[in-house]
Amino acid sequence: MLILTIDINREVRGVYVARAEQGGVLVTPPRTYDSIATAIRQEALCVPPGFAHFLEFTYDGMSTGTHPIEDVPDKAVELADRLVTLNHQMHMLLEDNGSTGT
Repeated sequence: MLILTIDINREVRGVYVARAEQGGVLVTPPRTYDSIATAIRQEALCVPPGFAHFLEFTYDGMSTGTHPIEDVPDKAVELADRLVTLNHQMHMLLEDNGSTGT
C-alpha cells in the first residue's frame, strides 16, 4: 500500500506548484498549474499504474486526508474546496487567538 503525498503551494495568484513526495522524498519534478483543483486532478492522472494506491494532498499545512487514487480525479474540485476552506478556518482561528493574546 503506497501513499503518495502531493504538496501544493501557491507561488502567486493563479500559479500553484505541486510536488509529489513519497516518504518525504521528491519523486517527480515540481509541476505548475493554474488552480488547486487542476493540480489535484492532473497529479492524480500522472501517477503511473501501480506506483501508488492512495493520494494525500496538502496545501499550506492543511490535508485532504488519504484517498484511493482512482477516486481523486472526479473529486478534485471537492478536495480543492476543502483545502481552501480548512486553510481559511485555520487563518481565522489564528487571527482570533492573536487578537485575544491566547
